Amino acid sequence: MKIFVNDKALEVSGQRVLIEELREAGYDIPSLCYAPDAGHEASCMVCMVRNEADNQMIPSCATYPVEGMRLDVDSDEVTALRRMSVELLLSDHRARCGACEGRTKCRLRELSVKMKAKWTRYGPLAPVDTKEAVHVTGRLFFEAAKCIRCGLCVYNSRNGFTFKGRGFGMEVVIPEDNKKNINEKIADLCPTGALFLRQLHHDE
Repeated sequence: MKIFVNDKALEVSGQRVLIEELREAGYDIPSLCYAPDAGHEASCMVCMVRNEADNQMIPSCATYPVEGMRLDVDSDEVTALRRMSVELLLSDHRARCGACEGRTKCRLRELSVKMKAKWTRYGPLAPVDTKEAVHVTGRLFFEAAKCIRCGLCVYNSRNGFTFKGRGFGMEVVIPEDNKKNINEKIADLCPTGALFLRQLHHDE
């Protein structure tokens, strides 16, 4: 199957979402709500590309290529809209990096620096203000104030993390009875420091 990326022809399998096809071809497509081989729903729009057929921005993590598709993947317009998406996510992320226990693996931090996104461009949208880490299981902790509601922990845990509420008031929560169903490895999917592993002392 042939598609066109920045006016250049590209042969793709057609069996994978665009983000995978484009990354394999060497295009740097960022993402936060997507992880290879993991369940997800397009939510952050950080991976957006422009479909030149209708001039619409589409999530490359949830769109499959079609024959003859023409894409703009890194123009100034696309880059600016991705930066705006990151800035909106930063407005939900009630934390600063200095004291964050998950900062070393935080993709949101990496992208905000790379894209020169501004923390203060938008006011806070999320209702969560509490900066308290909740123990989930083993070494795994969850700090809701750092959550950007990407859903990766929800879609990849059975009877584990879940959404509460709707719209801007929606939160990711972990019911007490569900904690026993969670594996520490879920922290690897989190794009922020909301889920992190803490070295426990014997008296904890």
